Amino acid sequence: MRNILALTGAAALALAACAGPMAGPRTAATGETILAQGTVVSVDQATREVVIAGPEGNRIAFVAGPEVRNLAQVAAGDTVTVGYHDSVVLSMAEADAPQGSVAGVSRAPEGARPSGGAVIATDVVVTVVSYDDKSGFAVFRTDDGVTHRATVPPELRTFAERAAPGSRVKVSLTEALAVSVTEN
Repeated sequence: MRNILALTGAAALALAACAGPMAGPRTAATGETILAQGTVVSVDQATREVVIAGPEGNRIAFVAGPEVRNLAQVAAGDTVTVGYHDSVVLSMAEADAPQGSVAGVSRAPEGARPSGGAVIATDVVVTVVSYDDKSGFAVFRTDDGVTHRATVPPELRTFAERAAPGSRVKVSLTEALAVSVTEN
């Protein structure tokens, strides 16, 4: 699952943050936001199958599940906008740093144009085992004793180089998705 892979990558980044004496910034962050638009080609209200074409003509077909409200308002020619954001923030962890996940979901009210969103934020604390500044690989251990290896993105490597083995790093991951349909 993408969240588990992201968590592993984030933890590796956190470990990387612990490769040398910590002098300087005690946090580092990276993230990406992607926006995409497409045009509704067709909607079969009986089967709930929707076909959307991208700006270069590529098409995607999917079945809108029962959680998608107000599908009857979607018609060929409407514009679908999708936004996706993910981020990783690394920081030196306090001994009692809280860990866990929170999630939220929203969807359009009855009668409104179809739209919705979802977000999940996870905080995990990892212990740095090692960081190789030449390869960018970090090895870290989660509190359940499992050891992971991951590549630290270039924008987080300075942080990784400043943390020593045995350091505790808090990895905060956020993923968000938003979808809206506008009439043309």
